[in-house]
Amino acid sequence: MDKDALKKKLRTIIGHDRYRYRHSLSVAKTAARLAFIHGVSIERAETAGLLHDCAKGMDHQSLLRSAKKLNLPPGLKDSGHYHLFHSYVSAHLAKALFGIKDRDLLNAIAHHTSGRAGMSKLEKIIYISDHIAPGRKWPGLRKLRRLAKKDLDKTVALVAEEMIKYLLDRKAPIFEQTLTTRNYYLNK
Repeated sequence: MDKDALKKKLRTIIGHDRYRYRHSLSVAKTAARLAFIHGVSIERAETAGLLHDCAKGMDHQSLLRSAKKLNLPPGLKDSGHYHLFHSYVSAHLAKALFGIKDRDLLNAIAHHTSGRAGMSKLEKIIYISDHIAPGRKWPGLRKLRRLAKKDLDKTVALVAEEMIKYLLDRKAPIFEQTLTTRNYYLNK
């Protein structure tokens, strides 16, 4: 599917959520830049960036039903981390509705919220891009944007750490995979 057709179909799926569509375009653009710098396919990075949140437009019940049918990471289904379900459902929709068969690209979409140990370059780029794309605002963002151009592993560790701090400040539960991601890349 060419990029224009993909964008048109994505806009149909997301519906009237202009913020989500603009965010997806922003992540795709950020991912393309990082892909160029780090020697990854720009087309694959843009595609993953565009589709990373394609399930965000689903109502809560539909998202839960879809997620329960998927092979989610251990502990996620019953963890109460429902906000993470969209990434796995988005990967499923990328395959089912957009015909994406590239396993690495689907993994990049599935793991863009919590990351995981042993991510590919594309997975790291999408994970990072979702957190540093224009439109995001949080302390340390400039530093992370600069670092992302130089060292994906260090940036992944710092993004995960910032997410952990954010969740701790809000007294929200932290999914184990986010901790694993931080620790794995901190020690690399």
